[in-house]
Amino acid sequence: MKLRKRNWLLLLIFFLLVSAWPGFTLLKGLTFSKRTLERPNPTSYVFSAPIDRVRSAIDAQFSSIVPEKQWGFWMPTGLDVHGSNETEYELMQHGFAESDVYHWGPAKLPYWADFNLFLAPVSDSTTQVNVQTLRSMVRIGPTFAAHGGNYFEPVPPTSIEEYRILLKIGSALGERAMPPLSLPQH
Repeated sequence: MKLRKRNWLLLLIFFLLVSAWPGFTLLKGLTFSKRTLERPNPTSYVFSAPIDRVRSAIDAQFSSIVPEKQWGFWMPTGLDVHGSNETEYELMQHGFAESDVYHWGPAKLPYWADFNLFLAPVSDSTTQVNVQTLRSMVRIGPTFAAHGGNYFEPVPPTSIEEYRILLKIGSALGERAMPPLSLPQH
């Protein structure tokens, strides 16, 4: 008899956990915090390099599908040369990076985004690169809906990830005048 009561109790606890998890995930989505930056990071930078060198730096920095701790996976989806001198790259993030801005309690939420990079020559020896965020979201947790998977919450871009892309290009080009990355104060 005690064994039967224990089985019912375990089944009841399991049912409560499974049924309460979507509510917990929703609550987490409504209560995660956003830390603010003292100053936003640049999302555009003029590099002291001709456009061909900037293209080579982007290819070298982002063509590998090797995971990086801070970046997750990055893969340029292609180079589109439009009718003008502008050049466009689309960077898709595969995997997650820990967000410096979005937290749930003390934990950093997993952050995911896609970006466009627009290159435009300013002169024969300088090139402007603009980074535009296409989509950005944080993973709040798993969902037990019919499709399963994860629950994502769309969030505004932070300027941190965009500037990290510019810093990575600048590092490949040997650019020394770039300002330091601005992160939220804890």
